[in-house]
Amino acid sequence: MTYLIAIFVYLFILAGIGIYKSRQVKTQADFAVAGRTLSPWIMVCTMLAVWIGTGSIVGNAGKTYEVGMAAFFLPLGTFVGMILLSFIATRARNIEALSVPEIIGRRFGNTARLLAVVALVIAYMVIVSYQFNAGGMVLEVITGKKEKVVLGLENKLTKNQVRKGYFHYEPPKDWTGTTEIKFHVKSKDSDKWSETPEIFTVKVVKSTEIIEVKKTLSNNIEELEGQIQEDQAPSEKDTTMLRRLQNTSVIKENTFTRVIIEGYDDGFKKQDGIYRLATIPKEGEIYLHEPVLTAHRATIIAAVFIIAYTMLAGLLSLAFADIVTGIIITVTLLIAFPVLLINTGGFSGMLEAYTAMGDRPDHMSLLGVFSAADYINFLLPVFLLVLGDANQYQRIFASKNARGARTAVIVMIFLALLVEELIIAEAWFAGSMTPDPENGRYILIFAARHFMPQALGIIFMITVVGIIISTADSFLLVPSTTFIKDIYLNYINPRASEKRIVFMSRLMVLSFGIIAWLVSRVFSESTTVFEKALYAFTVYGSAITPCLVAALLWKRATKAGAISSILAGTVTTLLWEEVIKVHLPEELAKLDAVLPAITLSVFALIVVSLLTKKK
Repeated sequence: MTYLIAIFVYLFILAGIGIYKSRQVKTQADFAVAGRTLSPWIMVCTMLAVWIGTGSIVGNAGKTYEVGMAAFFLPLGTFVGMILLSFIATRARNIEALSVPEIIGRRFGNTARLLAVVALVIAYMVIVSYQFNAGGMVLEVITGKKEKVVLGLENKLTKNQVRKGYFHYEPPKDWTGTTEIKFHVKSKDSDKWSETPEIFTVKVVKSTEIIEVKKTLSNNIEELEGQIQEDQAPSEKDTTMLRRLQNTSVIKENTFTRVIIEGYDDGFKKQDGIYRLATIPKEGEIYLHEPVLTAHRATIIAAVFIIAYTMLAGLLSLAFADIVTGIIITVTLLIAFPVLLINTGGFSGMLEAYTAMGDRPDHMSLLGVFSAADYINFLLPVFLLVLGDANQYQRIFASKNARGARTAVIVMIFLALLVEELIIAEAWFAGSMTPDPENGRYILIFAARHFMPQALGIIFMITVVGIIISTADSFLLVPSTTFIKDIYLNYINPRASEKRIVFMSRLMVLSFGIIAWLVSRVFSESTTVFEKALYAFTVYGSAITPCLVAALLWKRATKAGAISSILAGTVTTLLWEEVIKVHLPEELAKLDAVLPAITLSVFALIVVSLLTKKK
């Protein structure tokens, strides 16, 4: 309750700032770029708060929990991107624009401008969607869980309980072996139960064996999948065996696993609604452990607040709230660094802990963890987003002058690197104290709740909430501003009054907020924040960044080159996973969409520009 009360007090203060600042919003410039009144100091704080968002606090931290020390390389894309951004910040500010597509439109015409709007909206809706999810995560962790409910034979479970991971199996202490959980599925249409029970298998092994056992299981699944694909009419035995292997969870002793089950019996595969336990394991226990506030409800609460706060005063309210958030996040991370390191027992304690876990042999290694494809997949999308991010340009446009804009970006080069590396270091420290992967999905939020003194944990949690709100608001504000400036005023109502423009801006914030919430529901729950972030960054970076940089720096670029570049980047990213990648050799298939997308985008920009006349 202490954490929850502190966060609600913080949200109440933010709401007060938003209401106060909303009275000062008279024009579109006030709403979109804070009336172009931001000093370099305020710019640094608001640029930091919008950049160090969920992608860092949840995405990079979660990736650090998976890979360990090697994650220190992740901020290099940000560092290089900020350096290059500092060289073009002055030119961007002198344009006196309100949006990135406006710059592209002035240089390359309305078609390129419209395509840039489409690419921006696609990318930013994905980004806002996982900000909503992250806000829900924080609320879910803080409110805690209900008491465990131990289950027995014939107990029934809902679809929500088994799909959301609330159904758990926990083996006896120090026990290893294999056990099974059997269940029947009830059809929604016929109200009948499946005749053959489905089986969920749990293999409990010693920590030193888990890597080898998981590898063997994965190889067996791949081999059987290959056989079934080659066989035009696979036998029932093969499909049943594959199903059994896919419904197998390998865990270390003295941990637990979520039981994620689905009905596969004929006639029940897509109709499973209620589950009934057919047998219970002979060893250990199965139980329900539901959160007080479910992720679905928590995400709705987060989304409602974020949308309402953005509607109040736009960037004017965000910028001044970000002063506090930017300072607090930096100071809190600096204080938390030694606290968490001491709690781990120092680097020797971390080495001992990671060795004992068994499934994390490389967590104390900086090199040799990532492949060349990993470095490309992880660093290139972030670099491209920084260089063309409409959020950073919106803050550059909001600067009092071009000199102040460049000063702020130069400071951000080093400040962003410091804060991102602190986040990764602290996730690395906390990971050594968190053997259970279920808590690694939001390791820093978990660490603030369990490994920090309460006062520091409260401040840290408040800061995380502030960062999520700032990032979500900013990524929600940009497409709204872009739509008004590049679509509404360009095609629908060019003579709209300032009062009408501000009203429509708020309406678009609401509309895009609802779309982003729907996107958050569509995305697979198995997709991590890190993966969602890289996908969104790739859509934006490959479609818009080359075109934007060319608009600012390359005189030879043409309208046809810009249009072909945006189309090449967007289409390649959208089709890569499902259409293109499946037909490529194994080595090339290791690459995500970013390298082929940016390569084709830049190639199209240069070649088509050189082949067409500049008007």
